[in-house]
Amino acid sequence: MALPRSWLASFPDDLVEEILTRLLPKPLVRFRCVSRCWKSNIADPKFIEKHLTVNKAKSLSDYYNNDNNSVGYLLWRERRIEQPFWALDLCTVVCNADGSLTEISRGRIPAYKQLPPVHDDDYLDDDWFKTCAYQLVFPTSQNNGLKFLVFGHRIENGVPSAKLGAQVYTLRANSWSWVELQVDSLDIGSVGPITRIAPSPYLFYKGALHFIATTSQGYKFILCCDIDDEEFPFREIKLPRNYSNGLSLKFEQLVVFKGSLALIDFGQDEADLIDVCRIWVMSEYGLVDSSWTPTFSVPLSGVKDFLGCTGSGELVITKSGNQVFLFDPENQNEKDIGIQNLTPVKDLSALVFTANLIESLVLLNESSYDIFFRN
Repeated sequence: MALPRSWLASFPDDLVEEILTRLLPKPLVRFRCVSRCWKSNIADPKFIEKHLTVNKAKSLSDYYNNDNNSVGYLLWRERRIEQPFWALDLCTVVCNADGSLTEISRGRIPAYKQLPPVHDDDYLDDDWFKTCAYQLVFPTSQNNGLKFLVFGHRIENGVPSAKLGAQVYTLRANSWSWVELQVDSLDIGSVGPITRIAPSPYLFYKGALHFIATTSQGYKFILCCDIDDEEFPFREIKLPRNYSNGLSLKFEQLVVFKGSLALIDFGQDEADLIDVCRIWVMSEYGLVDSSWTPTFSVPLSGVKDFLGCTGSGELVITKSGNQVFLFDPENQNEKDIGIQNLTPVKDLSALVFTANLIESLVLLNESSYDIFFRN
């Protein structure tokens, strides 16, 4: 990594690079103003890839060892119907281990990018594709860049087809490509084609996106796709056998529970008529359904929404009034973390939780970012 002619030239190039890879993206973007050389080096794909790798390793270490003394991060935006989405205020807080909250950012979206219409060379009509689910895909390696995955149905003779397909937008190419939703292990003859993707938050785990999918014959399974493969290959992971037996299911979600893939169900026990939470954990990732273990089945009432899991296995849930709670399934303790004290409930429009946070140098719009940081 070449350096500008300055007092920094007395430091070895590799040492300066190691220091810069450990800085947050915001100061690094500002450092591009130091010189043309620094701007070129910080924007170099190899440096961005190294920066992402270093910060991902640190984030995962903090997540599993709880070195950052927090349980996760909450992000929400304020609802202002008369304003466009890019004018909405975003707020991010750290949920500390002692139950307190620390606001680390608040402001409007600094940059955004309008995507081109979803179509391909054979279907130039913007109405040919009916979207049913979508997911923003952040890179695990810089070589693959930022992607946007959309599931939907082709429009044939004015009617959406039953079979699902997918479109993938790639930031570098600024274009969409059609992806066949084909799973080699799936017996289409007996279970039928995939017709539905559950509209719950999707899970990124071990370099792949995970979705709960259903076929035309009612077969439900976990659909995975490897985002580092340019062809976006899909594969099947079986769900636990008869996991919903005896449960009037309200909603379910895939999560990472203490480092393992898990399925969490919320519903009413049909025998006791009480609201319960069931947690199934996959002990050997990707193996047959026999690797699923029923870990918890505990009473939990009044759940409005499930936001995720902390690194220690606490469930982050909301109840009436958008109050956010931490629930420990082992001792069944429940703790209100006081989110309603920061922003009035009526102003909450979106609430997202993540147990760990990784920032990236991938820039959607360099000119917008330059203006934002300069001002």
